[in-house]
Amino acid sequence: MARLDGEHDIDRDFAEILQELRVVQTGGQLFFAFLFAVAFAPGFKELDDGQRLLYGWTLFVVASAITVLVAPVAFHRWNFGLGMRPQLLFVTHVFAAIGIALLAAGMVMGMLLISSVVFPGSPAWLAAASAVLAAVAWVVVPLWLRVARPDSSARR
Repeated sequence: MARLDGEHDIDRDFAEILQELRVVQTGGQLFFAFLFAVAFAPGFKELDDGQRLLYGWTLFVVASAITVLVAPVAFHRWNFGLGMRPQLLFVTHVFAAIGIALLAAGMVMGMLLISSVVFPGSPAWLAAASAVLAAVAWVVVPLWLRVARPDSSARR
């Protein structure tokens, strides 16, 4: 098994991050499919120009999230067997973080779009609430746990 240093098992870390990516990719792909379907729904024609622009940006952000979340697969395929597992692990970590941030942004934008249709005139509170929830659940709590652990200098 390849080792990054004396403590870290690259193969195990890579398997763990791939499992995480499977979860987030599935959610992102389902969201993306839903966004595709929305454009062909009868009520889509009733969206105003601002809502259509928000839809377009939401579609772009979610597509970007999926692109970044799938990128480690391409990196692995193009560099398979070249002994680049440490670099692959690093790139996968960075791309996963970027992809999760993009997915969170797309979810907030989707909430803004949907709430603008359901609650015309004042939809921002739902989007703001979903942004706060994503920030707390995906950033604040994990970082708080990292800082609050008894031995904060150890990785595991």
